[in-house]
Amino acid sequence: MEKIGIIVSSDHPKSLAMATNLGHVALTMDTDVLIYFTFDGLTHLTAGERNVEPIQPLLDEGMPNPYDMLEQLVDDGGEQVTTVACTTTLDMLQWEREAIDDELTTEFAGAVTFLQAVEDADQVFTF
Repeated sequence: MEKIGIIVSSDHPKSLAMATNLGHVALTMDTDVLIYFTFDGLTHLTAGERNVEPIQPLLDEGMPNPYDMLEQLVDDGGEQVTTVACTTTLDMLQWEREAIDDELTTEFAGAVTFLQAVEDADQVFTF
């Protein structure tokens, strides 16, 4: 089985859409997906209301909501999908782990753990 790593460091919902779309495609190819949310990208894992206003024109044209896509990726992927909240970013921003949606987050880890996990990945993408 193959593996890809995806780093999401942007809080823009379009970045999340691209990352989750890539993750869904990888699943259809029987590829493991590891998504690491760090810096501003960590906001995609926070619980609560999600702002999709920056991509509203795309949504109006039929693009799926990226937050729904993330939820579906986690649900559909089972053990093939790992979503990681960066603990270093949590500490730096002084956020509590409780702020992170545990239904979307499968692990809490730092950069070293992510790098070790993707050491044998076929590709690593950044959004």
